[in-house]
Amino acid sequence: MMPPGPKFTPTEWKIYQFILANKEKVISFSLRQLALKLEVSPASVVRTIKKMGYSHYQDLSEKLKHELNIPLIDDDITFQAIYYFHQSIIDDYTQKINIFKRFTQHCTDFIFYGIGTSQDLAAYGARQFVNNGYSAFVVSDPFYPIDRIKNAYHNKIVIVLSVSGETTPTVEQVINFRANGAKIISITNNSDNTIANLSDLNFCYLLESKVVGRTLNLTSQIPVVYILERLSRSLQN
Repeated sequence: MMPPGPKFTPTEWKIYQFILANKEKVISFSLRQLALKLEVSPASVVRTIKKMGYSHYQDLSEKLKHELNIPLIDDDITFQAIYYFHQSIIDDYTQKINIFKRFTQHCTDFIFYGIGTSQDLAAYGARQFVNNGYSAFVVSDPFYPIDRIKNAYHNKIVIVLSVSGETTPTVEQVINFRANGAKIISITNNSDNTIANLSDLNFCYLLESKVVGRTLNLTSQIPVVYILERLSRSLQN
């Protein structure tokens, strides 16, 4: 990483320090996402990286990938997968999986919940758990009346999938599951969201968010499949 050249303003110094301390996060951000994260303007980010010696944000990103030994790959899906498996959060999963296994000691059923693509992956997760000898099923109705049978979810673990962690029907159902005795395990793109904060345990994967229009989320779900398979197979150990 090149040191700063011309004197930085306080805002530019803030941006520079964040980039230096969060290289893994920065390479998953677009220019606009980094600006939003730091609550600064995109122009401030551009000025900062130019003072760091880079002509374009892409130049900075490629330099960071090189420093992190992440191959430069034209195909975005391959890059996202390689980037994910290079992150230190993979090592953090081991401790969380041990906590998950403790939660399951008195578990009678696993319930999977998600909406849209997350619902399809919830069905995949449930099947993986059944394949490994556990009772598991999917709640596919976002308005399923969870609260109609009080305390019906004691000794049950709900595995909730949500990229953003902010989808309103999913948040409401998580609240209902918790109120009726369930343990909540969530899989979200980041750990700073409503569903993660409502969970007993959260697994995040920290990939660049890709949203088309207002609601169509195209963020890679390769990490979700990996986490679901690790969770299901961990119960065999």
